[in-house]
Order: sequence, then structure tokens, then C-alpha cells
Amino acid sequence: MRRFSAIFATGILAASLLTGCGAEKSNDELVLDSKHLPLPDYVLNASPIVKETYIMAAKYPEVISSVPCYCGCYEQDGHVSNLDCFIGEMGSDKEVLEWDPMSIS
Repeated sequence: MRRFSAIFATGILAASLLTGCGAEKSNDELVLDSKHLPLPDYVLNASPIVKETYIMAAKYPEVISSVPCYCGCYEQDGHVSNLDCFIGEMGSDKEVLEWDPMSIS
């Protein structure tokens, strides 16, 4: 699971970097939009790449929801896609209402 999370995070990071190549340059770090529930302590206390990955999951849910969950949590937790490993519940405006700790382990 850790290897898959690292590969997934690297892929998302690479995709966001490639997307940003055509945009204006910015020195801003990746920031969670205020419409989302704040990141929980288990994310804030994790490595920076984990924090960035959770923020990217909130910013790009349509991308992460297209990636199937391969870790087996669909059997016990009912996860349908990799998005379910990061986000427990999203509102109608695609705001995060609940985070999921599955991607920490």
C-alpha cells in the first residue's frame, strides 16, 4: 500500500507540474481551498508529500476518482475509487466534508 501511495502521489505531482508548465509562474505552495474541511492532524503530522497529496485529492477529485482502489479496502470499507481513500464525504459543491485516513497507512 505504501509503495502504491508513493507511486500515486508521484504521478499526481508530475501531472500537476506538467499542467502548471503552461500557466503563470508562481512561488505559492499548494494550499487547501477554504471551502474544504481543514486537514486533520494525522495529515498535518505526516510528510509534506502526504499533505500535498491530500490537498490534490481535494482540488482534483475527478482525476483521483478515475483511479481504481487496488489496496483491497473496497472489500471492507466499500471504497470504489482511490478518491475514497482520501475523502470520506464530499458536498454538492465538491467541498470536502470528511477526510479518510486510509491513505496515511
